[in-house]
Amino acid sequence: SSCCCFLLRLGVWPAMPRIRTLNTKKPPEGWDDVAPQLEEFHMQMRDAVNEPHEGKRRNEATWNITKIHWERSRYVYELFYKKKAISRELYDYLLLEKFADAALIAKWKKPGYEYLCSLMAIDKRNSNFGTTSICRVPLHLRKPGQTGPAVTTGCISCSSQEAGRLGGPIWWDSPRPADLVGWAKAGCPTADKAGKKRKKELETEDAELEARAAALRRGPGDNTREADELDAMAAALRGSNAPPASEHNAGGVDGDKTPTHAACDEDGDKTPDRAAVEEDGDKTPDHAADP
Repeated sequence: SSCCCFLLRLGVWPAMPRIRTLNTKKPPEGWDDVAPQLEEFHMQMRDAVNEPHEGKRRNEATWNITKIHWERSRYVYELFYKKKAISRELYDYLLLEKFADAALIAKWKKPGYEYLCSLMAIDKRNSNFGTTSICRVPLHLRKPGQTGPAVTTGCISCSSQEAGRLGGPIWWDSPRPADLVGWAKAGCPTADKAGKKRKKELETEDAELEARAAALRRGPGDNTREADELDAMAAALRGSNAPPASEHNAGGVDGDKTPTHAACDEDGDKTPDRAAVEEDGDKTPDHAADP
């Protein structure tokens, strides 16, 4: 079918279970307990592949295949890692026989990828701009209206907090709140759990300013003054009067707080040294006082 050819060209066709023959290795103990559900997934996958595509875009024809592939792999993953219901021997057998995607499961064990919908979502080669899929961007960081499914996977969001609240990725056909962005900004409340509080916007801006100041100090050139101004702005957001970090490091080995000659020569500042400033009652140099 056309959807099969499309996925094969991308190199991301979900691995199908191997056909069992007389030479196939005998399943380990516990196989009979999981075989009915795996057979159900196999029937669903076959129906998804053979489903007519009239009225659908080319990418939409593969969405259901991606979703079933995720559900089958997640079933095996949770049996072993969450419920401890199968042995290591049976788990390895299921991976070997392609009943679950070993590469996708390996990603689920990493922080931030616990509910990754597909390896296609993080494959930057499939993106026009060399970025990951839109479903990897948390909903609370998106603008209103940017809640459509990803083109290649049909996933709206597989961000850890949002997908974790709903037990899996938010697919194109998943039951979901009408205003997803507002729901995410409210902390993703559900019928059983209240919304999780997020950090205040000011704290986020504060951390961003400090990160930019640190990057300036690490970079080439003399960017101390600009970094000090960013630190002063971050301190003002916190309501703190602490001097910028670079002022503590500007002195010599003996702890002298006098600004370096390079800094004075650069901007022509005639500000007296720290001791004189403290005697006059002036708290900070004029170039750092005004954020």
